[in-house]
Amino acid sequence: MTRHQRALEPHAPVTAAERRELGKLGASAADTDRTESPAAAEEAWLDLLLPNALPAEAVLEAEQRKGLHTVLCGLVKALALNPRDGLPLLSELLQRLDALGRQDKSGPELVAVDTTGLPLTAFQASDYDRYFRVNRVAPALPATMMVRSLVQTIHAVTDLFARSADLPERQVRGQIEGFVAQAHLLARALGLERLR
Repeated sequence: MTRHQRALEPHAPVTAAERRELGKLGASAADTDRTESPAAAEEAWLDLLLPNALPAEAVLEAEQRKGLHTVLCGLVKALALNPRDGLPLLSELLQRLDALGRQDKSGPELVAVDTTGLPLTAFQASDYDRYFRVNRVAPALPATMMVRSLVQTIHAVTDLFARSADLPERQVRGQIEGFVAQAHLLARALGLERLR
């Protein structure tokens, strides 16, 4: 779909080819030397639940509960590693979440942001999301999507840490500690066992 077609149809789903093209447009000269797999380009997008789709209570089946606990424990372990060493584990966790998400037979539905009462149009909201590579979704399994959003964010930030050796160590440590706290908080909110 061309940019002009996209402007006329802002709610049309973004294809994998369009995501890769957007990734190329945003790449800097330093990034062009780095080879990136198509799977990594897919992971660069962030799937977010709309605020009204966030569950007030999480009722999880035993298999989903066990899977999310395993992923969150793996996330804490990946954060304890050097960023370069943690990236493969984070990629594996995203694959596990994909397998858990397959229980949602319909898949997550892409939804538009309701702009009622906001000083922007639906096109501006969708254009903003496309620019920042955000998919607004309404899945049947919101708990899995909440964990996936956290892992996607951590994967992107860890990739940045791995590529940027000159970042202040104290700042990096603080960010990682915040992610660990977020993982524990999410496990608690979902009623999962304590993470180890």
